[in-house]
Amino acid sequence: MKNTSDYSIMNCKLVMDSMEKMKRTYSILRVVILALIVGMPGCTFTKLMTTRFEKPTFTYKGFELVEASHSRVTVNFLFSAHNPNEAGLKNITCSYELFVEGKKFLTGNDIPLALDPHGDSSIKVPATIAYTDLVPVLGSIVRQILSGRETIPITVDAVFSGKPALYGEAGKEEPISFEKRLIKTADIPLPRERK
Repeated sequence: MKNTSDYSIMNCKLVMDSMEKMKRTYSILRVVILALIVGMPGCTFTKLMTTRFEKPTFTYKGFELVEASHSRVTVNFLFSAHNPNEAGLKNITCSYELFVEGKKFLTGNDIPLALDPHGDSSIKVPATIAYTDLVPVLGSIVRQILSGRETIPITVDAVFSGKPALYGEAGKEEPISFEKRLIKTADIPLPRERK
């Protein structure tokens, strides 16, 4: 007959052996899960963890005339954006101010944008310019309108900014801040007298 201390020692050994097997199984399970996460091809998480975010670039392309009347002109200022990242970008805005001879006469704020992944996106920023808005800031330009001038140089000060979120199959990820300013001048048509 064995004494109780022998049984206690055997039970301790069995418990310790079981605990050691559980530790090994847990370690193997952690390695397998980590390998699955890192090894999933095409996974947004993997792309985001293995690539570095690059800020998009913006280029002014000109403007297109949408509508013109004797009281106003509507134009789209045209920009191109290049997103070098594998993921698309959301939560980007464009704000702008329009100037004539250094005097501000119109603003547009927080126009929402989204950029396609790894490529170029065309951007149209709409602006409606009422000719009466120009009168207080133009002075001599108003006289040129009356004298038959066909265009007026308008400076566009556009700011592309925000906290874009990288998105892909898994949805939004952590936002990243950036800001890019472009200042260009466009010759906008003036109204012509009806004959």
